[in-house]
Amino acid sequence: MLSKERLEAYRKMTPQQKWAETRELIESVWAILSSLPPEERERRLELMRRERQAVNDAVAKALK
Repeated sequence: MLSKERLEAYRKMTPQQKWAETRELIESVWAILSSLPPEERERRLELMRRERQAVNDAVAKALK
């Protein structure tokens, strides 16, 4: 969970600032994933896929 201060700072950002922050995050995560052995990288990506699918399933169930 983000702090109230961090949320407020994010709300005040311009779209360009938000995109720059997003791009920096993507680049840093990509560097970390790229440095991992292929098996570990795939394990982590599969975990993220399962978590995302669980969220999608919960949303779909709530909308029914």
